[in-house]
Amino acid sequence: SVAKHDPKNPDWEGRDRIVWSAGHKAPALYTALAMSGYYPIEETAYLRKLNSRFQGHPHRLELKGVEVSTGSLGQGFGIGVGMALAAKLNRKRHKVFVITGDGEWDEGSMWESAMEAAHYRLDNLIVLIDRNYLQIDGNTETIMKLDPLEKKLQAFGWQVFPADGHNMAKILAVLEKAKKVKDKPIAIIFKTIKGKGVSFMENVTGWHGKAPNDEELIKALKELKLEKKIDVQKFKALALEYQKKMTLMVEKQVPKFKRNYWWNGQEKMKAEMVPTRFGFGQTLAKHGGDERVVCLGLDISESVQISKFYEGFVDRKSRWLSMGIAEQSATTVAGGLAKEGKLPVISTYGVFCSQRNADQMRTSICYGNLNVLFAGAHGGISVGPDGATHQSLEEIS
Repeated sequence: SVAKHDPKNPDWEGRDRIVWSAGHKAPALYTALAMSGYYPIEETAYLRKLNSRFQGHPHRLELKGVEVSTGSLGQGFGIGVGMALAAKLNRKRHKVFVITGDGEWDEGSMWESAMEAAHYRLDNLIVLIDRNYLQIDGNTETIMKLDPLEKKLQAFGWQVFPADGHNMAKILAVLEKAKKVKDKPIAIIFKTIKGKGVSFMENVTGWHGKAPNDEELIKALKELKLEKKIDVQKFKALALEYQKKMTLMVEKQVPKFKRNYWWNGQEKMKAEMVPTRFGFGQTLAKHGGDERVVCLGLDISESVQISKFYEGFVDRKSRWLSMGIAEQSATTVAGGLAKEGKLPVISTYGVFCSQRNADQMRTSICYGNLNVLFAGAHGGISVGPDGATHQSLEEIS
């Protein structure tokens, strides 16, 4: 095998460490751990459910085999650098593998980690890059140009190997080759196709966090030649039974009253429920004609509705700045725009809009009294299934 590990002894000191910096790939991680013997594969039917070990993004305190809790992009790589340094300091021979997505390399912290790894000649660190050229807002080269990625990493002092991410023989061969490199960290850029093998998913960005319906699931399994290997009905029955237990648990904790006072519960109290981010998008569409308004996209633009600023308004495209997954840099760029009289608007998930860039907001924006509009969507626990990494709890504490 490429990596040393033991499902019967997950904390074995001599194991290789595998860090999923791209935490949104959690379903693949959970499936791999199950197939390796860490737990029955049927347990993955509880994915993203209340009190489940299988959160939307992996949590090391909940599930053996998960080395690092990840989900906020650009951080797992740095932890991997620290783990590789610790191995050197302790004179250990194990390797540290870090799995990243290509869009994740928008984050400035990735390049800080890349510099550190090269500076300390971490030849026990192997970074795998899923290079499918797609992130949520579209093609990586349109959102925030990454190429020439190989040459950039080489310039940082890395040994870089390109490889076919869909040929298992070549994958194993390049990993073995990487393990023999001395005196510099190793990056393997795997050229892949997002959704490979499923006709309606290939090269389509919309499946980042979306589950197929029953018809699509059957078609996908058939195209992957897995329809006879996975008992779909068994998985669905397990998920349904688990959900019933969780629903009953929650209902027992909900206060009971003589009358139904819950918002929107009675017919005469009914009101159309529209997410606040929709109102945000509609307002940008209505008032975005002001030439001072500049909107900065952070890769989930349609989800948070900031894309409504330019959709249907060709003349506004020059005032739409795609910043990629780079909250800290985007915040300071917004500060510069504000300093010169613009009205910059930034929006992403609440937790990334206020925590990831906290110092930039405090020092560059607030201390300088600059006028920047931050719109945090999906606040509080409203994104519960995604896991704690995406819950903007600090704002309501």
